[in-house]
Amino acid sequence: MSDPATPTAQGRLSSPLARATILGAALVLIGTAPSHAQWTQWRGPERDGSVRAGPREWPPRLELLWQRDVGGGYAGPVTDGRRVWVHSRRGGNEVVSSLRLDDGELVWRGEYPAPFQQDPSAINHGKGPYPTPALADGRLFTFGARSVLTAWDAGSGDLLWRADYASEFDPAYPYFGAVASPLVWGGLCFVPFGGATEQDPGRGAMMALRVADGQEAWRWTGEAPATGASPIVREIAGQPHLVFKSKALIVGVDPQTGRELWRIPFRVSQDNTIVTPVFVGDRLITSDYQMGAWAWRILPDGGGWSVRELWENPSVSIFTSSPVLAAGLLVGLSETRKGELFGLDPANGEIRWRGEPRWGEHASLIARGNEVLVFREDGSLLVGKVSLDGFETIRRYGVGGSLMWAHPAILGDRIIVRDGDRIAVYGVSQVDRPDAGAR
Repeated sequence: MSDPATPTAQGRLSSPLARATILGAALVLIGTAPSHAQWTQWRGPERDGSVRAGPREWPPRLELLWQRDVGGGYAGPVTDGRRVWVHSRRGGNEVVSSLRLDDGELVWRGEYPAPFQQDPSAINHGKGPYPTPALADGRLFTFGARSVLTAWDAGSGDLLWRADYASEFDPAYPYFGAVASPLVWGGLCFVPFGGATEQDPGRGAMMALRVADGQEAWRWTGEAPATGASPIVREIAGQPHLVFKSKALIVGVDPQTGRELWRIPFRVSQDNTIVTPVFVGDRLITSDYQMGAWAWRILPDGGGWSVRELWENPSVSIFTSSPVLAAGLLVGLSETRKGELFGLDPANGEIRWRGEPRWGEHASLIARGNEVLVFREDGSLLVGKVSLDGFETIRRYGVGGSLMWAHPAILGDRIIVRDGDRIAVYGVSQVDRPDAGAR
């Protein structure tokens, strides 16, 4: 543990990798009753890219409500419905900003030195930070590009504690920078420390740190962490499972104790282990670069747990995105045909439909019932209805610039967009003025 820097705080102001699942612009949609609307972690309330609320109808245009300069990076914003928190970079420092949601006024800002040299193959994606923070019980948890976990008082910006295992793990972080987003559950914060390079297999651990003081509760030390996949918690037959990817495994452990429950060998080409797993009941479904799509059933077995492979479909592979469930289908963006949307039957792995080709390397997806919002890397947002026959586009908006890779979210009638150094809020309402709308 270390505390290399103390954050600075400022008063209220009136103005302001091609291999990472959360790179690019970040968006959060806030509901009509912001005091009840929350988006507090990676991939939203259930950490699966799904939401329940939203506008009844999608208007022809989106109205820009406000925007501020907050610094660079691809970490997604989080909100409790009153404020929005953003983790970014200004020069050699990583910066955390807390803004009022209704008007973008700065409440506090904290920053600390975070020198980072990006791998040349991902230089266009900047120096991070990349992981989406976690907001829980009045604390904000940020994970920097160099795998430094910081706990802040979300209300005041006071530094509570900081965890840095660089002296223990070399390399201390994946060679593109840390990407996995922290997960808070049961008074613990889960995050992987350590890393690897293309030449060095590396080592590391999945850590459980107490949210109250940052002290280590347990660690799993099987091997180096995944390049970018984030952990999830899923309850199966009454037992919670912390599920995460390492460099060559998918692992389930007891989140309270760290005891390993099961493991699945899953070695990904070029170590591009990025996609967040999805559960359908007790079925675990995932994909990764050149791996196809896979499903297993996790079952109680004589006091322990067993894993049974259900199906494999090699015809679709997801590279940097994570899939969602909509209209009974698994919907994702395959790397095949230079990027194509697809719908897959999670029961048997059958492809029900494929979309147009050349959609690019990345898209962030949000499911709401039979609708899927597709945030493409070119800055466009497509809202469409999913059926067994395909994806029917309802609306198309421009909401960001190029490399819009960070995960978006929906909670109602506002959209918060992170794009370059900018954070902006758009309203999802009927707009008649010809000059009002998305960029």
